[in-house]
Amino acid sequence: MPKAVVHDFSGYRQFSAELHALALAPRVDAGWNKQVDASLDGVAGKELQRLVDLTARRAAGAFFTGSTLAERLVGSLSFGKNAFIYDPTVGAADLLLAAARRLPLGKSLRETLRRWGQCLAGTDLQPEFIEAARLRLALLARQSHGGDQKLPDDLSSFFPHIRCANGLEQKQLLGRATHLLMNPPYGLVPAPADCAWAGGRVSEAAIFIVRLLEQASAGTRLLAILPDVLRSGSFQHRWRERVGDLAKILKVERYGIFDDIADVDVFLLDVCRRSGKKSDSHRWPVAVESADTKTIADFFDVHVGRVVPHRDKETGPLRRYIHPRSIPVWTDVRRIEDKRHHPLAYQPPFVVLRRTSRPGHPYRAAATVILGKAPVAVENHLIVCEPRDKSADTCRALMAQLKTERVNEFLDERIRCRHLTVGAVKEIPVEF
Repeated sequence: MPKAVVHDFSGYRQFSAELHALALAPRVDAGWNKQVDASLDGVAGKELQRLVDLTARRAAGAFFTGSTLAERLVGSLSFGKNAFIYDPTVGAADLLLAAARRLPLGKSLRETLRRWGQCLAGTDLQPEFIEAARLRLALLARQSHGGDQKLPDDLSSFFPHIRCANGLEQKQLLGRATHLLMNPPYGLVPAPADCAWAGGRVSEAAIFIVRLLEQASAGTRLLAILPDVLRSGSFQHRWRERVGDLAKILKVERYGIFDDIADVDVFLLDVCRRSGKKSDSHRWPVAVESADTKTIADFFDVHVGRVVPHRDKETGPLRRYIHPRSIPVWTDVRRIEDKRHHPLAYQPPFVVLRRTSRPGHPYRAAATVILGKAPVAVENHLIVCEPRDKSADTCRALMAQLKTERVNEFLDERIRCRHLTVGAVKEIPVEF
């Protein structure tokens, strides 16, 4: 299990002090409502950027959700009278605010605070975030009652389940939760020693989802904002299988860029914890093509280039050698100037694609046809497609199809991370 680390977010107390002043304002007017509206939406994230160093934010995975994305995640959810909604990485409570807007109000402000406090829970390692989370929920409650009723000075008694703690270790809250809402940290950490679905370094978000599902009660809904690589990456298939073992997959929705600062593509996941018995129903969705649809894998063998330039020793025969900086795109290349020793090479003709690729690029699968008689060593930042018919014309036909909007649209839907994978390339539909 990842070791919990508390980073320095003391600068964020300035924003909490401003929230506290708003919460205890003796009178309200149009200006107060405008300030509250801002404080419950984008200002919390903007103040985090202004008051806390980017290095600390990245190290902690602290990037607040914002109301638009929070509302998109929570969507049309409704909560019954026995609902208990828990955000294990609560931050400043953006997701709990979206949930609270769907909860009934009491007859008075204090009754609303008491009711919300009984069914809303959140944990975070940063005490500054916990303070801001309580204040923002209190501000929403006061504004919802018209603003005339005053808030108590001490809000902790009204939100007893919002506190500093490691969300991975809250068995009581996880066992009680009917709904889990979360935007976990996305950084890479060493896989836990008991992790059967991954080794080496793995996304902390992936660990959170599996650990929480393992501890959640049957029937618990989990809704999360996650890095798109977990949805589309080849190496994450065992994580997807593990999630499918633990929960029914209700929705997997591609979203796009999280925000301008985080600059990572995300997707929305909605699952329901299984009763414990594995089932083939509601597994992770896969693209279903027509039986007549042909893909690159039907005509080509697809590999990642074998040369890792800063790791591999110069051994073996002297080869012609290509890497992304040495070859132009959308053309045939026969004359290759670069050389290096390497034991592994590919025999032309073949097509190479740049692995670096992200949504928004003019062409997601930028290609080059490699020709000639001598084998070619290929760097690992290129994906190699070897035609089974050994034909240069087949290679050129593939290159022409890769330079189409149809392929761009397919890859934008299939994989939103910044590198193409062998699995994604194999699935590209083609016509020969």
